Amino acid sequence: MAKDITQMMYMELRQEWNRILDEARPRVAPRCRACRECDSLRPKCGFVSSERGKSGERNYEKLQQIRLACDTMYEGGNGDEIDTSCEFFGEVMSAPVFNAPIAWIKNAFPDSHFKRPGMERVDGRATDSDDYGYTKALIDGCADVGLVGWVADSKHHPLVHFFDDGLHAIKERSGRGVPTIKSWEDGQMIERIKKADEAGAVAIATDIDCVGLGDMSINAKYDSLPGIVTPKSAKHLKEIFSVTDRPYILKGIMTPQGAVKACESGASGIVISNHAGNSLDQSLATIEVLEDIKRAVGNDIKIYIDGGFRHGEDVFKAIAMGADGVLIGRPVMVAAEGADSYGVSIYLQKVIWELKNAMRMTGCLTLRDITRDKVVITKEF
Repeated sequence: MAKDITQMMYMELRQEWNRILDEARPRVAPRCRACRECDSLRPKCGFVSSERGKSGERNYEKLQQIRLACDTMYEGGNGDEIDTSCEFFGEVMSAPVFNAPIAWIKNAFPDSHFKRPGMERVDGRATDSDDYGYTKALIDGCADVGLVGWVADSKHHPLVHFFDDGLHAIKERSGRGVPTIKSWEDGQMIERIKKADEAGAVAIATDIDCVGLGDMSINAKYDSLPGIVTPKSAKHLKEIFSVTDRPYILKGIMTPQGAVKACESGASGIVISNHAGNSLDQSLATIEVLEDIKRAVGNDIKIYIDGGFRHGEDVFKAIAMGADGVLIGRPVMVAAEGADSYGVSIYLQKVIWELKNAMRMTGCLTLRDITRDKVVITKEF
């Protein structure tokens, strides 16, 4: 019987992670080097598609300006008493950690091993992507360590339907996933929302900042379905999501005003996100705006965040500053390339152990104990 990943020692997980990085490296080149410390910094990193990539770099750099306040003078045990469990819209999770939704694996990594045999290339583009295999690795890898996975959306190709592939993977795990819909025209969004409903998804998300992505930005034109993406008001989003009773989450919030609008839209949660720096260069880092957003909406809406998060200590920082959970993008993609769902589980369990150790070293037995005084900003934001 295979060893339970959740029971592996931290040093075992680190060793396995290093091995998985070695396996992934030729598959993710040349876009990514599968670095042991993924810092998003150029020129070695070509993953961020914006011309300068400064927003992606800032996400990582600003997280490094925050440090943890060590305090081990408390009544404790061997660590078994530390509880990272949380609730996510009715689902119990082992920790407040998710993968970030990223679709079209062959667009990110042209030499990806997720390939559908016999598929041809269309117009020179990589349409032989097996996003079902990729999203299944994400959903299964998360579920196997007690987490909920996210899957993404993208424009169609003649032979690939990214959103449907993700829903298939979610349905196979009894709905334990969050499909993320782009800001398409109303009819296309509603059709996808209904499909997500039928798949039994825990919640449904939409990445409202996709309107700044290169092939969806101002003056962008393409022929593939489902159509153009547009900004939408709070009232408009409320009307679109009125077709479902499931909680929905708006991803791409970067201001207190935007968070207030999200509440007005009826959303149950937001993701503070700048799309890994892909949608707008020269934006603030996500961690920079977290506290202002928390002050603006309090506990009226769930607050999640992504952008440069890599380790359990980073998750600790976000929770201390007001987040309910953290989404991690690129390293999870690399983990899937290195060892499918097993790689995803190994990486995420490593993050969970790092979070638990951060809690142990700061006197926090539960997530509620992770308060603002547990972290220190060492430089002015």
